[in-house]
Formats: sequence, structure tokens, C-alpha cells
Amino acid sequence: MIRFLFLVIILVIGFVVGLAFVPLATALKLSGAADNGVSWTAARGTIYSGGLDGLSVNGTNYGNADLTLDASALTSGTLQYAVDWIGTHGQGTAKVSVDSGRTITLKDYVINLDLEDYERAAKWIRQAGGKIKLAGPAIQFKGSECVQAEGVATSDVLDRNREVLGSGWSELRGDIVCDDGKLLVPLESENAAGTRFSSYLRVAPGTPGKFEARISGRVSRALAFALPLAGFTRDGDAFVYVPKAATKRVAAPALAVTP
Repeated sequence: MIRFLFLVIILVIGFVVGLAFVPLATALKLSGAADNGVSWTAARGTIYSGGLDGLSVNGTNYGNADLTLDASALTSGTLQYAVDWIGTHGQGTAKVSVDSGRTITLKDYVINLDLEDYERAAKWIRQAGGKIKLAGPAIQFKGSECVQAEGVATSDVLDRNREVLGSGWSELRGDIVCDDGKLLVPLESENAAGTRFSSYLRVAPGTPGKFEARISGRVSRALAFALPLAGFTRDGDAFVYVPKAATKRVAAPALAVTP
């Protein structure tokens, strides 16, 4: 009996050690990631720890990512990784899994987007800078359709662009949700004078994002003069900003542009 148990232990250790040498690319292909629109230009490391360079989802490039296997998820039969991502327009962390049903799930995500180098951002945003933070327990896509989203979006764009929009704004924030199959990232704020700022971004992996910003309520003469110079157009008593069409696809999270 003791010999049998010893043999079982040796076999388990051998399996674990052998698993440690499975290339990361092989593990991801077996998980169904490659069949769900996930691709990469170079993979490094093993199933336990590695990285992907030139990471793309449905043709949209997201930059590079370091991956560490979440061993606790294996008990439920899920291949889940702790991902540390960095791209052209930001960086973030999340627990990410991809299953054979074309479902991509992000858990405990924190994504920080930098608008300074984003080509579709308004010129005055690129000059003054600005960041957007997305954080929450879960986002889930089935194919390119958003099926679950919980989290909060916040931004410092208004604080960093006081010369154009003035001061005294409340926190720029909104609750992240799924809306008609798209991931909806709303940002809203109001200042002491009763001027309201709102923006709505709808995105999905591999598809162009749709964005609109609106300033309404009590708009001072000085602000009404400055807004057209910043790219806003008048819509009745409000002012609306819509970015010009991009000539190429950009990673969906990086499209979270707030004028």
C-alpha cells in the first residue's frame, strides 16, 4: 500500500513538472483562445508564466501582456491567467479567461488609459493630457457582444483642462454596463454653475467604438466661445463633440476618449 501511494505521488509530481514545460502558445491554442479571435505575433514562457507580444482580439491590437496562471481556477476546469497588459494608450491588470464558447471574461480588472498620445482625442486634451480609469469585478464578451459588465469609470480630464472648460466640476465618473451588445462607458459631471458634461462610449472587441460628448445646462458666454475652438458643435442649447473617423482600428479600451 505504501509503495502504491509512493508511486501515485511520483506520477503526480511528474505530471506537474511536465506541465510546467508546456509552451504558453500551446496551452492557449488548446484552450480555444486561437479559435476565438485571439492571436499574437510572439509567445514566450510556459503554461505557468509567460507573455504575449503583439496581442490582438478579432484583429484589434492591444499591445503586449505578461501572463501568470491562476492555479485556483483549474479546480473549475477554467484556464485563467492573471494578465498585466501594456499598450500604446494605457495599461492594466485583470484575471482573463477564454473558453471554447467564444466567451472572453475579465475579472477584477483595473485599466488605466492615457489620452495624451491618442490620435483621435481633441487637440486640447492631447496637449493638457488626461487619463481614464476603468475598474470593477467583471466584464464578459461572447464573441463581439457584451453580455456582462460591472464597474466604474473615472477620469481627470476636466481637472486637467480647466483653461478650456473652467473649474469647480464634480468627479467625472459613471457606471460601466452592457447596452445593446456593446460595452457602455459613461462619464458625467456638473459644475457649481449648473453646466453639465456627459460622454458616452460604446465599444466591443474588434469593432470601431462610437463616442459622443455633450455639454449642456447653463453654458457661460466664455465657455460657449471656447467650445467651438475645441471641436464642439452647437446642438440647440447644448454643444456636442464627436471624434473624426479613424483611418485604422484601435484597441477597443483605448477608444475611451473624453474631450
